[in-house]
Amino acid sequence: MKKRLHPIRILFSMSYMVKNLFFPAIFLFVFHSAAEAKWVVWGRYGFFIFILFSMIGAVLTWWTFRYEFREQTLHVHNGVFVKSERHVPLERIQNAHRHTSFFHKLFRMTSLSLETGGDEASVKLDMILLREADGIEQMLNEEMEEDTRTVHFSVTSRELFKASFTSFSFFAIIPILASVYFTIDEFFKLGGLTHEVADYVMDALWLLVPIIFAFFVFGAAAGIITTYLRYGNFKIMSDEERIYLKKGVLNETLFTITKEKVQAVKWKQSLLKRWFGLVEVELISAGNTGEEELETNSLFPFLPVGEAARIVEELLPEYKIEMEMEKLPREALWIKLMRPSYLWMIATIILLWWQPAYWYGSPILLMLLLFGRWLEFKQVRYLINGSFLQMKSGVLLTELLITTREKIQEIELKESILQRKWKVATIQIVNRSKPVDYTTLKDVPFQTAIQFYQWYAKRK
Repeated sequence: MKKRLHPIRILFSMSYMVKNLFFPAIFLFVFHSAAEAKWVVWGRYGFFIFILFSMIGAVLTWWTFRYEFREQTLHVHNGVFVKSERHVPLERIQNAHRHTSFFHKLFRMTSLSLETGGDEASVKLDMILLREADGIEQMLNEEMEEDTRTVHFSVTSRELFKASFTSFSFFAIIPILASVYFTIDEFFKLGGLTHEVADYVMDALWLLVPIIFAFFVFGAAAGIITTYLRYGNFKIMSDEERIYLKKGVLNETLFTITKEKVQAVKWKQSLLKRWFGLVEVELISAGNTGEEELETNSLFPFLPVGEAARIVEELLPEYKIEMEMEKLPREALWIKLMRPSYLWMIATIILLWWQPAYWYGSPILLMLLLFGRWLEFKQVRYLINGSFLQMKSGVLLTELLITTREKIQEIELKESILQRKWKVATIQIVNRSKPVDYTTLKDVPFQTAIQFYQWYAKRK
């Protein structure tokens, strides 16, 4: 039997419209409330016409979208002026992602995205009842109940507190304060009072210090609250076939990924995370959601390194992570330092042409670039361990890729003229995902590159 999404989906669409039109409404009806210019008047007419057409479009989109599960296939019908039908076999649905916003919670509903492989778009049921989502997930999971899942990680208050500082979320207060500073005077017709108060505070050190401290405390509190709302109740779970990620307080997200669809595991560490011994673990999956904001492929972004290794090996027992890896030879450092820098050349020409008095900026930039290449040399690691491959690269942000020979779609060896002289090469591997994931390792010894190629040639 064909179904439509719940009628509240119309109200849900209109709520997004109101959110997107908030600032244009403030601009047209508050900041220019007394303006009689033609562009303001026509802008207001266009504003109301856009609302009318958006409301009609929301109703028609809801009415024409229908779906049905029949004979192990999901049938989707949609289109207002151009009708379309889509048939997705359930076996091609690789991952499921549930997102329950505060708006969904008010009506005991949720949004369910079903990922498909290849280049096909995902199927999104963005307003269905919770019990219906449970039924669909049980059908896809072959009726595996939640109480059979093993919990591998539950976030603690201490980890959320550490995450709020390493994510720099407290800096979000800076653009907010700047926006308030530049708009509050005009909005409330204060006649420049805000700027006068700011100038007085800047000249009074006894006021400036406590105000900066208060802003820091307020920003830290805001960062902790933001991190808690985003990552509170975070859990990593699994059963025999799937991995489950659950997070969020007001907006809840539940992501499901089939273990056999994991193409690789990627570790990401910023400089600050390396100092605190934290890592973000990302699963490279063959699925496709088309939902960038859902972060479906990332485990908890602030895992301790030891804890992350344990969790990955429990979730994916076939993956073996080795911390000791091979370094690049010294020849790779020399070629990195000798490789021409087009950025430095262009910047030097512009500097000498426009501001020759600041010529010393050129050698400073060159030293920074060379220092960055030295850091890159120190970070690069690689290892072939049986059927497993590990590759680490980066400068300030490092990435460690762990994958298997059978999951690699393509491997390419490249040599430049300079590399050929120093007997080194560049290796690039491709893993299947959406978008396709490329990992590059520069300036490895040529014999090592040949070993990579021969190792991949044994792929079954």
